[in-house]
Amino acid sequence: MLTPNEIRRRLRRDLFTIAEAYQIGFEDRLYTEAEYEHLKQTLLQLQELNMAPQHVEQLLAING
Repeated sequence: MLTPNEIRRRLRRDLFTIAEAYQIGFEDRLYTEAEYEHLKQTLLQLQELNMAPQHVEQLLAING
């Protein structure tokens, strides 16, 4: 199980070029390795789509 701080640290290590661009909020709970991998894959897909952080925020606002 991973804490929010561990996830942030690993994202900076694994995806250092894009992790800081997307300001991701984490609940104060433990996360599974599968949840971390899913988040990492999602960030990679957003980068492949050239999705800017502000576009993601707009998309979430529309769908929220």
